[in-house]
Amino acid sequence: MTRWDEKRLKILDAARYAFLKRGYEGTTMEMIAADAAVSKQTVYAHFSSKGQLFMQIILDTVGETVTAMVEGASRVLRTDDGLEQDLIQLAENLVRSIWQPRVLELRRLVIGEAGRFQELGAAYFNRGFLGGLDALAGSLAELFTREGLALDDPRQAAEHLAGLVLWVPMNRAMFTGDDTLPPAEEITRIATAGVRVFLAAYSPADASRLGA
Repeated sequence: MTRWDEKRLKILDAARYAFLKRGYEGTTMEMIAADAAVSKQTVYAHFSSKGQLFMQIILDTVGETVTAMVEGASRVLRTDDGLEQDLIQLAENLVRSIWQPRVLELRRLVIGEAGRFQELGAAYFNRGFLGGLDALAGSLAELFTREGLALDDPRQAAEHLAGLVLWVPMNRAMFTGDDTLPPAEEITRIATAGVRVFLAAYSPADASRLGA
């Protein structure tokens, strides 16, 4: 890694800390430079504005989240334990990929600033939320195809499964500020309950084909 790259990472780390601690509006480029132990000119050499710097943090974070989702899905797709069990594992991976303190903290910050800086919220929504749904839709389509079944609308199916699995725990984290990952048995309970409701709508009447 070059010195340029090292300084860029230091600036990003310092900016992420500053934004989460002081909020977007309460953070200045001078503060970020001080936290990163570099000059303000160095910060501007890497990022032309505070908005660009914050946008990069958003893109990096959602990129890591979607990558974790895809990697988890790839592990599930390499097994064949029956549709229900594969979907439960996929749902558990979905919870774990999103349930990271830095992701939840950034999500709160973006929501808090969305009214004044709509482009920031739009970037997070399009790259993170919708990007994650697209990745989940692809995995669902592949799992159903492997069982000889079809999804008329994989994207809508992804929306339904994600809602069933994430709606309550995600809202609990957003409102309470508790970013602690639920115990493994609780994640399995949430995933299993959500998947069984999902399959009641999306699987054929002959449930014996699902390998449950």
